[in-house]
Amino acid sequence: MDDHPVVRAGVSSMLQAAHGIEVVAQAGNGAEAIRQAELLKPDVMLLDIRLPGTSGMDICHTLRRRVPGTRVLLLTSFEEEEYLYKSVEAGAYGYLAKTSSQEEIVEAITRVAGGQQLLTRQAVEQMVARFSQTTHVAGSSESGFDQEEIEILKLMAEGATNIEIALQAHWSEVSVKRKLQAIFDRLGVFDRTSAVVEAMRRGLV
Repeated sequence: MDDHPVVRAGVSSMLQAAHGIEVVAQAGNGAEAIRQAELLKPDVMLLDIRLPGTSGMDICHTLRRRVPGTRVLLLTSFEEEEYLYKSVEAGAYGYLAKTSSQEEIVEAITRVAGGQQLLTRQAVEQMVARFSQTTHVAGSSESGFDQEEIEILKLMAEGATNIEIALQAHWSEVSVKRKLQAIFDRLGVFDRTSAVVEAMRRGLV
């Protein structure tokens, strides 16, 4: 979703030509993007981070509450750390520059659709450093998490999907989902990216 029709048309055409991706809708403003998401419930929504009267981050906040199954991937020409931090805080699964190649965008959408985050460890560590300026970081010995849960967090930090975690730990995917939800509840977060950021902030991974 972008406020420039030419940009929207170009991105849509590019994605329609990609194998395994179906473009179900386009939108030129925030209200329309939210309406389309509620109606169609897409797996992934590609959003510009800056829009007239709103932002991709604001839309991301709304979608997290109203269409939690839709994963947001933010596409922007603004690459400052501040935008990266706010994107993750809003619940975005990924953050791409508009200078990304067609292959990079298609791969990003595919990975996000599969439940992976598109944040490098360096990017996460930048946010952890920001958190630590104002928040006390507890040592892992104070965490109350057992070794099994910490291993799950480490795998998530490496970008592992639920299936990959299940295979490595020899659990069912249902068990992984149950364990992840318990971890989210204890960390006070709602998604995998926020869980990784919070775990790094606490020194767990």
